[in-house]
Amino acid sequence: MQQSIASCFQLYLARADLRPSSIRFKEQALKYFVAWFGDPPVDQVTPAMAEDYRSLLATEGRSKSCANGYLANFRPFFSWLRRHGRIAVNPFDGVRAYKLAERQKETFTPRELVRLLMVSGDLWRMRICLGLLGCRRGEMLAVVASDVHLDAPKPHILLSEKKPSGRTYAWVIKNHAIRCIALPEVMRFDGFTVELHRLIRERLASLSAEQPYLCLEDKYARKCAGREVVYDPTGNFQRMFRALQQRAGIAPLKRFHELRAAFGTAMIDAQGIGRAATALGHASIQTTRVYDRKSEMSLVAEISKMAEKCYMSNVP
Repeated sequence: MQQSIASCFQLYLARADLRPSSIRFKEQALKYFVAWFGDPPVDQVTPAMAEDYRSLLATEGRSKSCANGYLANFRPFFSWLRRHGRIAVNPFDGVRAYKLAERQKETFTPRELVRLLMVSGDLWRMRICLGLLGCRRGEMLAVVASDVHLDAPKPHILLSEKKPSGRTYAWVIKNHAIRCIALPEVMRFDGFTVELHRLIRERLASLSAEQPYLCLEDKYARKCAGREVVYDPTGNFQRMFRALQQRAGIAPLKRFHELRAAFGTAMIDAQGIGRAATALGHASIQTTRVYDRKSEMSLVAEISKMAEKCYMSNVP
């Protein structure tokens, strides 16, 4: 007799090399399936049930983009069952993601960045600069003093995974893509300059042996030390970042991740999408394309400029 969905799923998670946040999302996807269909043996899940699962995700108070996220996290489980011979056919093979209307995402403008930096203290200025150098929020908050190499020939931060201890909380790099974050001495904006090396040196000098985190307030570092799983060590980082934007008069409010998108857009322009993918730690350039925040109108202007000349004959 085949094992049930829930028991096989626990085995799948135990053998998978996943970050805690990914595990939580996959567990939520399973929770909805079990709530709607019970806990049947894995070989009794039919394509019809898979289609119904897709429909219920989008009709039980969730957006279609949210439904796509759960499908993307649940479908690999059945692929794993198929590869290991537990099922003959993957019932999710024919289930398609919802098509979504393309929305033009916007990142911070140069003027917004200046306003944001002007209302920020030194810690937030350092955080913003690291975001603009390609750091994810979790990566930036997990940087400890030993990761920082300011005196190297090319100053950088080496992102490294952390084990829980009396000083640190557990943290895993996404895709295990260990990489370096460049540290320019200064970062210049429209009429505003951040002396990044100075900020980092002053911050490092203020740290203690018990609190090694570069961008995390002491109270959160002490609270989270020794923990196995920390998604957001502050518990409210995004709320604090929104409050900072409100003080700067920025509307609409944006995620901290848009700083990384600004970096991705600049890298694609300056170095090409392949180098940008490496700098961002992406396994595929298809992911990097999502980070291009060039406006639709700028693309229209580039096409118009190209079309003015490319169809002209060079034959006299």
